[in-house]
Amino acid sequence: MNTIYYKKFIMCTLILLCNMVFIQAQTINIPFENNIIEPKKSIKKIPVLIVDGFSNHHWRLNTKYLKQILEASEKFDVSISTCPNQTENKSEWRNWNPNFSDYPVVIQTCNNINKEAKLQWPDAVKVSFQKYVKEGGGVYMYHGATNAFKSWRAYNDMIGLGWRNKDFGIAITIDGSENIKIVPKGKGENTGHGKRRDVLITRMGNHPIHLGMPKKWVGADIEVYRYGRGTKKNLEVLSYAKDEKTGLNFPMEWVVKYGKGKVYCSTYGHLWHNQDWPPSMRCAAFQQSMIRSLQWLSGHEVDNYVESDFPTDKNPVLRLPIEY
Repeated sequence: MNTIYYKKFIMCTLILLCNMVFIQAQTINIPFENNIIEPKKSIKKIPVLIVDGFSNHHWRLNTKYLKQILEASEKFDVSISTCPNQTENKSEWRNWNPNFSDYPVVIQTCNNINKEAKLQWPDAVKVSFQKYVKEGGGVYMYHGATNAFKSWRAYNDMIGLGWRNKDFGIAITIDGSENIKIVPKGKGENTGHGKRRDVLITRMGNHPIHLGMPKKWVGADIEVYRYGRGTKKNLEVLSYAKDEKTGLNFPMEWVVKYGKGKVYCSTYGHLWHNQDWPPSMRCAAFQQSMIRSLQWLSGHEVDNYVESDFPTDKNPVLRLPIEY
């Protein structure tokens, strides 16, 4: 055989063999350098139900903003159930019956303060909601939700403290050593709050919702509720803030165990009728605290990293409005 052709034959054979070995190596997953691509992990979103329909606040826009904040985090799949107006749509109101058990966590935004007779949930829904929480459901009582349903005994047990008159129940203050002090029924004042302002918030302990966060931070546009009243059953204070009028520290965030379920309450996230993306909803502390709270309430692992824009004890941090 011609030497030149023989060399070409050998070269082609070697190239063919190398290609076969490379293909076979890929088939049996031999780790060639720079040839490993990690598959993208799919994140299972947490189903969340927002319950709305009435409030002395701008509840429609509030729901829209909450949905946008939660969906932008890519951690939640948000549904909405709106209570029909019981005066204008009696038939729809009687038949309204959200299936709470489809969701590991519910955000309750309804507030019927000063309108107990006109704005209520149907009795069947109250029974269903109470059963849901008692059997292990999680509830985020959003802002004015602690003002609602003062005649519903189980609800009062769920929130622990609410917007009530001083003869309704006890109140809580926190002293300089972070000891809980009880204000007896009838003592102190009715529940109230001063003007909205940027407030220094101090956390207590290492609850999973706050783990890794700084000891203190400034929340934007906060209403500090003084003398929230209630039963205080199974209640744990997570953070507190100082009321300007009295100079006393009152709970800012707290959780309540109700049966097998968990309830989170706070005054974060105020939205009034004439507001568009107010500082209270753009507050980075509020947004991250809400996400963590919903993770904890739903029984999922809580993200314990602190986002880079989380505020310090000097100034609040406002995020840009979410538009889509």
